[in-house]
Amino acid sequence: MPIVIRGLRAVLFTLIVALVISVLMGVFWRYALQQSLFWATEVPNFMFVWIVFLGSVVAFHEKKHIAFTALVDALPERLRSCVEIGVMLLIVGFCGFLVVTGSMVSWQTMGSQSEALKMPLGIFYAVLPLTGLLMGLDAVDLLVERIRSPRPAGGPA
Repeated sequence: MPIVIRGLRAVLFTLIVALVISVLMGVFWRYALQQSLFWATEVPNFMFVWIVFLGSVVAFHEKKHIAFTALVDALPERLRSCVEIGVMLLIVGFCGFLVVTGSMVSWQTMGSQSEALKMPLGIFYAVLPLTGLLMGLDAVDLLVERIRSPRPAGGPA
């Protein structure tokens, strides 16, 4: 998974640079040239959504999502381990749901085109199953790791 995360970081960097450039171009054309780029709103919107979803995969992998662990940390080690495994199972289930429903939405909207670019909207929505798949694989990896090697009492989460 680390190679996938490195690849995602490169994709995210590229998307963020492209987002900034496209917004600057839109502003320049609008205010300096007194014209409008037909794609100046749609492209940054699409890129922003992809950045958020793909960024969530990286954040999940690096355990940088917000977490409220005070209650779980107060539990005895054995119960804490069961709760953590249960939470991971819920995450894997949600990721599976995201893959299935995201794929359905993506396929159903392939025939619809975006307003400015005339691009199939299914491509825009394809980030849903992709995110679910990548995050789900990472969650399964964490789940297997947690089941195989429970951490010692008082160890980090």
